[in-house]
Amino acid sequence: MTTNIQLAIAPSADTSSACVYLRSDRCHYVFGRVPEGSQRTMGSRKVNFSGVTQIFLSGATGWDQVGGLMGFMLTIAGAANSSKETYRIDNLVRQGQGKRLLEAARHQGVDVHGGDNLSHLMASQRSVLLRQSINARMHEQRTDSRESNKPLTEPDWHDDVVRVWKVPVTRERSSSPRKRRRTHGPESDDEADVTDADMEKLEAENANSAEVARYIVEKQIWNGDVRFNPLEACRIRDLAPSDDACVIENGTPQLYKGPYTADGVEPPRAGDKAWIWRHGNIGPRRSNVETMSSDRIPLRTSYSQISMSYIVKMRDRRGKFDPKAAKALGVQVTDFKRLTAGQTVTTADGKEVTPDMVMGEPIRGRGLIVADIESPDFVESFMQRPEWEDQELMSHISVMYWLLGADLSTHPRIRKFMDDRPQIRHVVCAPDTCPNMICNPGPAELQMRLRRLDPDRFAVLKYDNAVKTQAPPPKSNIEFGRIGRSAQLMPKLLFEDDKAAPFADLMGAYNSVADDVLALAEECRAQATDPDFLAKVEKEEKDIPGRDTEITCLGTGSSVPSKYRNVSGTLVRVPGKAAFLLDCGEGTLGQINRLWGYDGATEVLRDLRCILISHLHADHHLGTTSAIKAWYEQTLRDGSNAKLAISCVPKFRSILQDYAQVEDFGFHRLVFPNCEDEASFTYAQAGLHFSHDHGLKAIRRVPVPHCPRSEAVEIELASGLRVAYSGDCRPSQAFAKACRGTHLLIHESTFGDDKADHAKQKMHSTMGEALQVAKDMQARRTLLTHFSQRYVKREALKWEGEAGTASVLLGFDYMTVKLGDWQKAACYMPALEKLFQEDGDEPDDSTES
Repeated sequence: MTTNIQLAIAPSADTSSACVYLRSDRCHYVFGRVPEGSQRTMGSRKVNFSGVTQIFLSGATGWDQVGGLMGFMLTIAGAANSSKETYRIDNLVRQGQGKRLLEAARHQGVDVHGGDNLSHLMASQRSVLLRQSINARMHEQRTDSRESNKPLTEPDWHDDVVRVWKVPVTRERSSSPRKRRRTHGPESDDEADVTDADMEKLEAENANSAEVARYIVEKQIWNGDVRFNPLEACRIRDLAPSDDACVIENGTPQLYKGPYTADGVEPPRAGDKAWIWRHGNIGPRRSNVETMSSDRIPLRTSYSQISMSYIVKMRDRRGKFDPKAAKALGVQVTDFKRLTAGQTVTTADGKEVTPDMVMGEPIRGRGLIVADIESPDFVESFMQRPEWEDQELMSHISVMYWLLGADLSTHPRIRKFMDDRPQIRHVVCAPDTCPNMICNPGPAELQMRLRRLDPDRFAVLKYDNAVKTQAPPPKSNIEFGRIGRSAQLMPKLLFEDDKAAPFADLMGAYNSVADDVLALAEECRAQATDPDFLAKVEKEEKDIPGRDTEITCLGTGSSVPSKYRNVSGTLVRVPGKAAFLLDCGEGTLGQINRLWGYDGATEVLRDLRCILISHLHADHHLGTTSAIKAWYEQTLRDGSNAKLAISCVPKFRSILQDYAQVEDFGFHRLVFPNCEDEASFTYAQAGLHFSHDHGLKAIRRVPVPHCPRSEAVEIELASGLRVAYSGDCRPSQAFAKACRGTHLLIHESTFGDDKADHAKQKMHSTMGEALQVAKDMQARRTLLTHFSQRYVKREALKWEGEAGTASVLLGFDYMTVKLGDWQKAACYMPALEKLFQEDGDEPDDSTES
């Protein structure tokens, strides 16, 4: 049985940090961070993470650490559901054939390990992630187990394959932000300083709330049961010892652990209300019982202070069996198997032979370390850990992965640690030691082929295959992290540097376009640059305002990120003036960084005025926090006091408010113009005046049929340009009527017209239905997006053209179109379709929408 490790992701524009994937024949593990973009990057390299059952999160709990975790786990759950459905279908066939039915193995669930606030962060999604079909168990490290005199050699967690020592490192108090307590009233976002005298009480309250958060995650969100049971109210005196219940005292929740009336003791505050989690099939809901959803439980915590690192060691293995020695001792061949299984056997002459008499020297379990130091205020605390000086614990450590923050790769204390341990290979994963290489070559290569046809709409993605700091000498025990580099830890140690992911061959892709496709593209170019055509366009569009507005597709896929399409995100931008994000799926910020580069992304963030979230499905909002955080950090660098508008339903505001207790990502600089019940909001009508310019005249939100609180939106820019966005929905006449005459409609087109029944079942639109909405709306221009992942490339372009289709474009990730160039871009559609026909579709491992 082999055990292998590889660097699955590394810092780049696509993924902000690194993680290690450890795989044995029995189990799969992840150690490190799971930032946004993790599942897409791993999927593009065929790393099958659907079998992961243990996730050990390093670093301090924050969005940079776990931004991709929710999507990661949803994909694991999706794979488990697909496996279950496959068994169901197979059994229907077997039943018809009279064969024995197969029994599907129940998914064992996922254990997530991390520092303080792990449960709180996961529970912050409780209003949008419900009834997941696999179990998840939270293991939150809030204290140091070594302070209780636990032996250093005793692991904190283990299974049949590995042993794990958790190494919590506390932020230095002198430089850490003072803990903050956020008020929880719906009208207040005030924060108050916490004095040292309050610290002990605050820690106790946080610990109580963390327990409740863990219950919410394990018993209501990731409970392995798709049925939804709200919490039920009862009096404390009526609780039984078997009840899972919480009480809320002075705004702080805590689990109720007794005493109970059944024990013959009158509980304190016996008449107070408690809330019980009901599990499984509890029968019809009782109408006379007060219920509450978990998103009404007021969770509370403080900024994360603990950064996690891990020591991981494989279990020792028996030495090689020596058959000659066994025969010399008189052991029969039939007993060899018993000896190798660790059993003692008795020979024919009555002599006992133990395994150690016929086995070679045991193979000591090799190990690795994941050391996460994100900022200087963790360095000294990390270096003072006793684990590093324990010879037995540090023996047979083969490789150490350093996940470092900016400018820490040359920190003298860290370099000395490496130099003092030359027997260990040190892999440094930091922004300045890892190349900003193309991590997802599929869409980058496609972009180059599209650019060959239409260079005005498809730019070269920004990347850099060089590192920013001087590389270590060839024979050094230090190396810089590179995605894909692997090692076999057991039974032999073997470093497999040749498995590093190759740099993308973008020029090869550019030059691979066939001659007949290039010839057709030339015909398209001739049409798009024809003076008569351009004059006609100018005449037709003279009444359209804001023709210099750019529309960039940042994600045109649905459900999950795939090889060629990221999840939902569209940027509407007037360069240098204002930018607006229509939905913000996971990895949206990475798409911005990859398309414009870090310098260009800075300008986009400076222009950003509003993010609009259509509904609460994960593929439409999981990238919002990182986008807000990047915007906020840019305003701090610029010395700006700008505000950012977030147009969303109230539940999403609550998610952000919950998360703001974990880290300062700029929540206090947000305004929420659409969190009231009104379907339409206009700045002037509402009488609200901001000291900052959002570049908008109005925001209109229209309920549409999809999931609860799904809303299409229309924004009117300062120029008078109107842009309507459907979000996810079935065709909506209410939307068409409310936004009639809009200049640009961006509408979902999840399925082809041959999947109309599927579209109805999934509450999405077909391409034909989307075009009919555009016609009913009298939209001047239409962009179709949100294609099912079943359509990898070419199939999404199979649609029947009709009069006026020069106003319709199909979205591709990274495509940027000026509104005034819409009809020019439409000229190239025949060449693009021919390119995809000759490329052919490729299989995609994503779960279809």
